[in-house]
Amino acid sequence: MIVTSTELANDSKGVLDRVIQGGEVVEVQRHGRTVAEIRPRIGASRSELLQLLQGRGFSPADSQQLQQAMDAASTVFGYAGRD
Repeated sequence: MIVTSTELANDSKGVLDRVIQGGEVVEVQRHGRTVAEIRPRIGASRSELLQLLQGRGFSPADSQQLQQAMDAASTVFGYAGRD
């Protein structure tokens, strides 16, 4: 889907609803050139992941191990689920 910056300004809720509910990727154009892209978020934040796992019997020790692994991954990749 392609929208102009004016259309995005006038109907940001509608555009975001299409991204969130329909999984669409939106190109935002200004003066005929694509200047941005809005896409659905992929994955979960650290807090979302821990909350999901705790509901499935994930222990506090398991949570601590996961946090240490994510911290180590962050130093290698620059970002790994930091909130």
